[in-house]
Amino acid sequence: MTSIRRQTSILVAVSIAGLLALGGLALFVVVRAALTRQFDEVLASRASALQSLTRFDVDEVEMDIAGEVMPRDQAGKDAEFFVAWVRSDKGWQVLERSESLLAVAWPLAAGVPPEPGAVNVPLSDGHAGRSLTIDFVPLTEHEGTDEHESSPLSDGEQASVPTVRVLVAQSRGALDRTLATIALSIGGVGLALVMASIAATRWAVRRGTRPLQTLSARLAEIGPGTLDRRLNADDLPTELTPIAGRLNGLLARLDDAFARERRFTSAASHELRTPIAELRVLLEVGLSRGRTPERWEQTARDGLGVLDRAQRLTEALLRLSRASEGSRAALPAATIDLAAVIREQAARALAASGYDLTHVSIDAPDPLPARIDPALAASIIGNLIDNALRHGDVSANRPVRCIGARDACETSIVISNHAPGLTDTDIAHLFEPFWRKDTARDARGGFGLGLAVSRALVSSLGGQLIADMDHEKNLRVSFRVPT
Repeated sequence: MTSIRRQTSILVAVSIAGLLALGGLALFVVVRAALTRQFDEVLASRASALQSLTRFDVDEVEMDIAGEVMPRDQAGKDAEFFVAWVRSDKGWQVLERSESLLAVAWPLAAGVPPEPGAVNVPLSDGHAGRSLTIDFVPLTEHEGTDEHESSPLSDGEQASVPTVRVLVAQSRGALDRTLATIALSIGGVGLALVMASIAATRWAVRRGTRPLQTLSARLAEIGPGTLDRRLNADDLPTELTPIAGRLNGLLARLDDAFARERRFTSAASHELRTPIAELRVLLEVGLSRGRTPERWEQTARDGLGVLDRAQRLTEALLRLSRASEGSRAALPAATIDLAAVIREQAARALAASGYDLTHVSIDAPDPLPARIDPALAASIIGNLIDNALRHGDVSANRPVRCIGARDACETSIVISNHAPGLTDTDIAHLFEPFWRKDTARDARGGFGLGLAVSRALVSSLGGQLIADMDHEKNLRVSFRVPT
């Protein structure tokens, strides 16, 4: 299982390490460039000193490198070398070089000299070094002047003065040691900062996710028996407030669903207990005294009536359970005539309730096509008409009205009855199993499951069963099916 704390700590640590690495690299590059520039400036000052000691006297170039003026460049741990060339008709010729190079075959001290500029080179002793090469025209000395007195050249004389090229090289040992120390320092400081950032990140993430632990602990305290409790979002961070609101909404829906389930279980138990108790009483009374065959036959008929009621209740519960499973019923390819189904179910309901034809009014075009399973259509419409006749204020002047209509895509069915005793609050409970407005509804038969079963069946078709009241206190229940 992925840990948000661990994942966040790793991401932050990697990000900080990357930023520190880039920053350290950039710092090292800048420092290295600055130190190398200072190193080159030292080499340039050496080359300038050698240039100041170079003179052109009549027909030759001389370089006065007396020890008291310019220390001889020697090999060693911090070696320094120089080589001076003069251009002649035969090419570049070595003019002067360090004494330590006289017995060493250093490639830079022989052959064609390198081009002007600063580059890294290997020294004669094998160590890494850096060289700076410059070109210049030496000053000239005229006869009759002081030994160190020089004067500018005329145009003709300047053309005859050869070019001198001086290479000054020095070991990079001190520079490289300094750069290595800086690199190790930057790396060590960066590693220490990364370790510190990991510890700080873990602490910050642990501190920042503490509200999640608080929210989790509060949720853990809520169970099936405490669904009425709600999460207090006042002390939660802004980011968790919407989550707490959604969870409170979920808890409210769960509480409502559990409450409906408890009511359903209690009502179902009560409804099933009643016929069982009636049947037990019939059998106990029959066994308590002697009875004639005719009396036993009557007891058996009464018992069958009780069992018939229990069977109908059980079947209604099974239909409700199957229809409430959430599976969608497939629409048949062929259509049926809903007008015929309405007439058939109306006749059946009238016969069962004892009403005559004046108590049901049917207003539907013939035919009224719809893509629906005939058994489902009969169950839905039959339950709605039964419910209207059983619980509505029905008379010849206020019949149950069954209205059908259709358009290009859908067929709508509306079944209404006069219900002056229902309120808007009652409408919200109409489709709950076993819900009853009052005990008077029990006397008319039924279990309070008709509308619940009808809604579940309509939902399995992907539709909705809607109930509302008009201004004349007529309860209207409607649904739509595809044509």
